[in-house]
Amino acid sequence: MSFKKAVVLLLAVSMLLGTALTTTTAEAAKKKYTNREVKLLASIIFCEAGNQSYAGKLAVGCVVMNRKRSHSFPNSVEGVIRQRGQFSPVRQGKFSRELKKYKNGAYKKGARAQCVRAAKAALSGQTYVRTRGKKISMRKYHFFSTRLHRAKLRIGAHDFK
Repeated sequence: MSFKKAVVLLLAVSMLLGTALTTTTAEAAKKKYTNREVKLLASIIFCEAGNQSYAGKLAVGCVVMNRKRSHSFPNSVEGVIRQRGQFSPVRQGKFSRELKKYKNGAYKKGARAQCVRAAKAALSGQTYVRTRGKKISMRKYHFFSTRLHRAKLRIGAHDFK
């Protein structure tokens, strides 16, 4: 079969199947993360920024993803989160308790559901947050805390550097 015939056949099949084929393909192409990564990232976001605005939650997710992309940190979401000395909720056991709550369905509503939304956005590659009517790029931030020396950005109760 020639290349042209194969393309025509593929187009005909996709037209017969309608939007189901394109929607599934688009969703699969858009999703660049695993369910485990969502669970891990949403849980650490809740531990660190569960009482913050959506922008604050997303900013924490962006910091984790920036670290994942950096050569100075581990190259996986779990590696970044569990890196020794980096996230106090991991050391204190709160992160483990949140993972159990995620497994038991607690992340379907409220602040925890916002954390899932923020985690998916960060995992999908979103690198900016909207706060106070401004769109702020988070690409250069690798650290956050409630008291960060020489911080360059403040969102809610967190300083970012």
